[in-house]
Amino acid sequence: MATGSGQLHSYSATQPQKRTVSDRIILADVMENATLNALGLNNESKFSFVNTPGKIYEWLEDTYAPVTDTGVSGLTASSTTTTFVGTAGTVYNLGDVIKIDDEYMWVSGISGTTITVTRNYGGTQATHSDTSAITIVGSNRLEGASANDSPWTEPTTGYNYSTILQRTIEISRTDARINQYGIPGVVDREIDKKMDELLMKLNKQFFHGQRKAGSSTTPRSAGGFQTFATTNKNALSSTPALTQKHIEDEMQDCWDAGGKPKLLICGGWAKRKIADFYSSSVRTERSEQLGGVTIEKIMMPLGVELDVLVDRHCQTNTLYIVDTDHVGFITLDDFFFEDLGKTKDTAAYGQVVGEYGLVVAFEKAHSYVSGFSTSS
Repeated sequence: MATGSGQLHSYSATQPQKRTVSDRIILADVMENATLNALGLNNESKFSFVNTPGKIYEWLEDTYAPVTDTGVSGLTASSTTTTFVGTAGTVYNLGDVIKIDDEYMWVSGISGTTITVTRNYGGTQATHSDTSAITIVGSNRLEGASANDSPWTEPTTGYNYSTILQRTIEISRTDARINQYGIPGVVDREIDKKMDELLMKLNKQFFHGQRKAGSSTTPRSAGGFQTFATTNKNALSSTPALTQKHIEDEMQDCWDAGGKPKLLICGGWAKRKIADFYSSSVRTERSEQLGGVTIEKIMMPLGVELDVLVDRHCQTNTLYIVDTDHVGFITLDDFFFEDLGKTKDTAAYGQVVGEYGLVVAFEKAHSYVSGFSTSS
């Protein structure tokens, strides 16, 4: 027993003092899954999937007949040559009007890849490079002409796998029974916490997912956005500063391909740069939220309004341009808690598990810019 004389103060009589403790636990991590919340989890109906659920998700894509070709030979012979060889004869139809440089020609015959034309159909007649770009700009058929074979396209199949996310929960009987600050129920808290952690990992799958078929010894995995967006992308070299042109060039490529990008996803650094680029064309309203965070809308030069979404889990040196009509998460099993049975002195022994996939269809409608500096 401690003894003393004189003034009794709080620094000497410490044993009887009650602790002043917050009855709330503050999580140091922020569980904002902006991209996941913006795209949603249950998009099966959006893509008209049938025979759901499944572990492999497939979607069909088709295009209109091509309207471009590249010359192979015959165009440099002279300005009056009436035949040339193209790369793909199947893109042409009798009566097509084609444009090479500033000259228009009318297609009068097709034999394999050899194209017969009427020269000087318009524009400036000239000698052209053998490898000139050829654009089909119209179709003028003769009155009373017979039907002929026309170009056609065949649908292609895109696909992705589902990925299983799981966390085990094991809590002793004693830990569940004792009083604890900030924890009214330790079992429920751990279940909720594990679900939050798995939602964060699913959100990160959008940015980092690797498509893997899997086997009995290797887990399958859903591919992320970059698995699919392979045509329109800009992987910068030498770590340059992000510029407005980088963004608008990729927007242009998506738009030229028929896409209608509506969402730009980025990290904090890129968001600061974008705010500088578009300071005069930003519109923000307090009521506008996407993915749990306030969004900014910017008007792009093409007349497209783009939502800018900041995601804490996005790579700091990458931004994503997304046509949300063709992207979404797919659910095989929503996250749930499953009791695995008691074999020890436990209050809870089980797992939180869920299974999800990601669809990124019409890949030319999307893009991303990566590799820019995060310091300039």
